[in-house]
Amino acid sequence: MSTSTQRLGKGAELRSSSAKERHALLQRVLWSHRIANSERIRDFLLYVCERAFREPNAEIHEQEIGYRVFGRKPDYDTAADNIVRVTVSQARKKLEQYFATDGISEPVILEIPKGKYTPVFREREAVDEGDDPAQAELRLRLRRHRIAVATLAICVVVLALSAIWSTLSLRRERMAARPVLDTSPTLRALWSPLLQAPGRTDIVVADSSLSLFQGLLDRQLSLAEYLKPDLWTRADPLASEPVLQRFAQRAAQSRFTSLATVTAAYRIAQLAGRDQSRISFVYPRDFNIRQMKSDNVVLLGSSRANPWTELVQEHLTFLFHYDQQARLAYFENRDPHAGESNAYRSEANVSYCQIVYVPNLSKTGDILAIIGTEVEGTEGGAEFVTSESSLAQLRPLLPAARNGRFPYFEVLLRSSRFAGAAPSFSIIAVRALKA
Repeated sequence: MSTSTQRLGKGAELRSSSAKERHALLQRVLWSHRIANSERIRDFLLYVCERAFREPNAEIHEQEIGYRVFGRKPDYDTAADNIVRVTVSQARKKLEQYFATDGISEPVILEIPKGKYTPVFREREAVDEGDDPAQAELRLRLRRHRIAVATLAICVVVLALSAIWSTLSLRRERMAARPVLDTSPTLRALWSPLLQAPGRTDIVVADSSLSLFQGLLDRQLSLAEYLKPDLWTRADPLASEPVLQRFAQRAAQSRFTSLATVTAAYRIAQLAGRDQSRISFVYPRDFNIRQMKSDNVVLLGSSRANPWTELVQEHLTFLFHYDQQARLAYFENRDPHAGESNAYRSEANVSYCQIVYVPNLSKTGDILAIIGTEVEGTEGGAEFVTSESSLAQLRPLLPAARNGRFPYFEVLLRSSRFAGAAPSFSIIAVRALKA
């Protein structure tokens, strides 16, 4: 028998496991029932794996984990505080249990070697040479099918949770005593034209099934391709993979979003108070170009999960991109000012979000797009634009506008991401836009 091991810190590659597959494996592990309920273990595994994915040659140390994951001081005494060692020991046991039970069909195993903090992805033992080739192929297909089904099951859980959260949130909102905009002048300057003007306001949520599907591809789908889901299964990398084609077909038929997007939509709807009759929550595949021309629109998510953002980015300074090979989201700066970078790349502990406020396509209403490098970025951006104090920091950086409303703008925000959230943003760059 033979095995192949990859220690991410050394940059080697498994022969049969791509970076895309390792990312997918990590998500299945994090969402498994053995780990999903343990926030400490989940945060640890997410940090060390993402850190190793992005910096393959880096060594990961106990003190770094204590600081970045568990909020200890950068120079804390690891001898007196064993939170990292205890968590790693528990994580090793949970990983062993997962790959012996729920993950028994996984072709690659994730491990944290004793005495180390850098993750290792190891192939399961190869099939004996004397095995029947037909039986070996059958086992391989069955393993892949189980993985695809497990991933889809995760999606169903997310959809159910999202629906429950959305329903409860809207019920709470309808009980609000008075609109927030009545007592928040800076919020009113931005949101009154979007939520209180005549006509409809469409809040277009992210399509998490699209984001998941695009992880299988070597490029990003365009808006035109996205609106034809019957073509998803014909994407080039899937042509010779029937199992992945079936997965693509199910993804194209599914409609689910993330809890982060639901939270963002709730925060926005809350601003309208009781009168939500003009607000519609729309799935991207049910949206159309006519609404971009006639309605006020709020777009949530990057083009990986909400391709409609393509239509607002053409004339902007900061453009969202996603490196499919490195699995890295970033913003390109097409006109750097003094002190600005040419690009702003997401990292394991850094998230970016772009807020764009522009006229709709016929200039009869407005569009607000919240585009995060990750879902945490989008959620944090929604928190920024629904906070009176945050918008009060932004408004002096923009020219004065007529009628007491915000001028059109784009702003790039940066946040230190911690434990799967982006708790606060700092303003990196601001551009005023012409109407």
